[in-house]
Amino acid sequence: MINYSMEEYRLDPTIAYDVVELPSRGIHYANKKKSVRVAFLTATDEDILAAQNLAKAGGVVEEILKRKILDRDLPSTELVEEDRRAILIFLRNTAFGSEYNLTPTDPKTGEKFPYVADLSVIKMKEFTLVEDANGEYPFYMPKSEAKITFKFLNRKQQEEIDKLSDLEWNGNTVAPVITKQLEMMIKSVNDIREGMQIRGFINKMPIKDSQDFRKFVNTNKPGLDLTQKITTPSGEVIQIEIGFGVEFFRPFYGL
Repeated sequence: MINYSMEEYRLDPTIAYDVVELPSRGIHYANKKKSVRVAFLTATDEDILAAQNLAKAGGVVEEILKRKILDRDLPSTELVEEDRRAILIFLRNTAFGSEYNLTPTDPKTGEKFPYVADLSVIKMKEFTLVEDANGEYPFYMPKSEAKITFKFLNRKQQEEIDKLSDLEWNGNTVAPVITKQLEMMIKSVNDIREGMQIRGFINKMPIKDSQDFRKFVNTNKPGLDLTQKITTPSGEVIQIEIGFGVEFFRPFYGL
């Protein structure tokens, strides 16, 4: 672990910033960091936002995060997706306001309608899991009756999983995305921590156990609650999920 001196941690007193709480609660990071200091966007950041070479390479967001996160003990490249989103929402809200234009579909009429979401009301999901001494979480496999412990995927692991989908695997067109994901998450099976035995358990795992476990992980994973209930023009109450599409990033590009 890199140690930083007090001089390196000292911030420029002219930099305006606020503290952003991380939805991950720091569980993915070695230093367990639960919040970061994030500087506000300024006019000088427009050079980055307007950089065509970065825009074409998809590097604008990464460069902005690198510039705006002031804490040096948590590089932007290590941030998990839910924490990146929290910081982007903070930057968008403080620079451009919290209004987010959406066009959901009314299920009763099948027609799209304009809706302005309020990003300032987005909250962190409740997180109730308790980690053990190894920083792992327990789960009981209902079909095989196995007791396992697991960790959530970090950013590097998730990127590795995502890349698997785009590659051929040993000449086959079907990549082992699910089993690789399970191997990365599961750390013990019935108190056994040996890698080969865990791999053997995963290869013979009943599909119901696999699906129940991954559903449990997705449901209990720390993050942001991006759902909002709205009333459609026909009077229907529906639930929408705030996405991070073109409309979210439009203000960053001055459009």
